Amino acid sequence: MKILESKAIVLSSIKYGDTSLVVRCFTARFGLKSFIAKGVFAKKKRNSALYFPLAEIDVAFSHKGTDQSLVFLNSAQTAHYYESLHFHPVKSAIVFFMAEFLSLVLKNEEESEPLYAFLTENLKAFDRKEEHYADFHLIFLLQLSYFIGFYPNLEQDQGVFFDLENGFFTDGKTSINMLNEQETILFKKLLTLDFNQESTNQFNQAQRHLLVELLVKYYQIHTTNFKKPKSLHVLHELFQ
Repeated sequence: MKILESKAIVLSSIKYGDTSLVVRCFTARFGLKSFIAKGVFAKKKRNSALYFPLAEIDVAFSHKGTDQSLVFLNSAQTAHYYESLHFHPVKSAIVFFMAEFLSLVLKNEEESEPLYAFLTENLKAFDRKEEHYADFHLIFLLQLSYFIGFYPNLEQDQGVFFDLENGFFTDGKTSINMLNEQETILFKKLLTLDFNQESTNQFNQAQRHLLVELLVKYYQIHTTNFKKPKSLHVLHELFQ
């Protein structure tokens, strides 16, 4: 039986039986995969921290030649040690939100090296930033839309309104899902930001609250069965 190996980003995990977990991951080599991690809560093992949301792990599993919905992990170990993502209270709240968001968006994704690289590079940049990272999730969600397939069309970016449904800027009403002028100004500003280059936060709390709601709506329009993340209210409370 062939053993397959890959790096993987943990999206979610739920308890399975008394000692195990079902872990849903986005893997570098095989796209979305769900694994059964046995004995995670066993007295001699207790390694549930390995499967924190957005943790990067090395996984090995047996391939039986069929498209199994669940496969048993042969082994799993940390691939990259984050210094702050899972320990800093604000960062960990943002990580939980992002993990839930990715779980809602990545449904049938196949292998994508560019998407995997985007995720890991951004998580490492977020981990390194010691301050002024309150805008990170906004920049991340907007850039993620490029890989999902509905990044805004910037060929005509002079319009005063942004059409969420059609993904372009316009001077007239082209759908029922339009941003107003002030919302469009904020959206345009977000499009110009590079998290690695920003030395300070660019939005205040009210603007951040508005932008994340607009981004959620953007994804709801373009992603089948997308539901508003349950962790969104925690994010709003965090930045009040």
